[in-house]
Amino acid sequence: MKNYAVDPQKLRVFEEQLFKKVNVPEKDAKTIAELLVHADLRNVRSHGVIRTVPYIEKIQGGGASLTSTYPIVKETANSAVIDAQGGLGAIASEKAVALARKKAQDNLISIVTVRNSNHFGMAGHWAMKLAGDDCIGFACSTTDLTMGPPLAKEPFMGNNPFAFAVRAGEKYPEFCVDMATSTVAMGKCKDLKKRGKSIPSGWMLDKNGNDTTDVDQCYMMTTMAGHKGFGIALVVELFSTFLSGGVLSPDINNQDLTDTPELSSQAFGCINIKAFQDLDEFHQRATSYIDRLHALPMKSNHMHALYPGEIEYTKKQENLKEGVVLPESLTNDLMALADKLGVDALFLTEKETERG
Repeated sequence: MKNYAVDPQKLRVFEEQLFKKVNVPEKDAKTIAELLVHADLRNVRSHGVIRTVPYIEKIQGGGASLTSTYPIVKETANSAVIDAQGGLGAIASEKAVALARKKAQDNLISIVTVRNSNHFGMAGHWAMKLAGDDCIGFACSTTDLTMGPPLAKEPFMGNNPFAFAVRAGEKYPEFCVDMATSTVAMGKCKDLKKRGKSIPSGWMLDKNGNDTTDVDQCYMMTTMAGHKGFGIALVVELFSTFLSGGVLSPDINNQDLTDTPELSSQAFGCINIKAFQDLDEFHQRATSYIDRLHALPMKSNHMHALYPGEIEYTKKQENLKEGVVLPESLTNDLMALADKLGVDALFLTEKETERG
């Protein structure tokens, strides 16, 4: 299977054009394109442009409203609740992040929640936006039913992802813990299938609760670290659903339904570092901490211990220079969509690559 190295800026413009063609306002189309391409830059391919077709199908099917005004339904100096009204998760998240950062700038600490939303993309994207240069950012979301507690044969919640991010000085600008509470994200399984690669055992369960490596037979995802992953998923539920007054996980709609909003909930937290200490001192301490981590003796002479987000940040720098890697099957899907919508697929002038 061929892979293509695609200029990320051309890909962003292409994505913007696709979403504008389905009546997404230009500003919102830029927000979605930035979110999807950022995921591919960091090699979080499960949340990259592989989501383009399902997002557009959701819009065209009426499952993602383009008429939502994303109103703030409850607000204090440090908090807010936004009702996405079945709108796009990326747009609700963009509004929530901007509001949370403003409140943290003014009042040091904030939490903004969202209800009645749709898929919000890569959690780390929002956590890093919340963090900026001067804060600690936190983002999490409920998702449709993909996971249950250990030994259960029926799903009870989604694989509720979460992320924390902070700038650890100039040297380490993207310290970011970003993970789902399942062993892996379902999108990663779909991405592997699209790339013609095998799916490891232990990631998915069939309807009988047995292990499967066939995406089409997947009924549930396994929990990260057994009961611990289940517990963390419930913490995400606490912040996202309970605080927002949103739909409880067992009642969320399947995100693949094109005519029905998922009705997921999100939470975004922002902690202004100056509430606790001088910002320069914080950055110096964070940089020193990671320097010491890197200096640890390792079994392999050519490796050092990695901080959370280091692999993704390194890949991002590589992909900015060499291009985002898209598999042939995904490229064909995007070409077909572009042809259907009347958008020039200019990004496909890029070179074939051996990079995976």
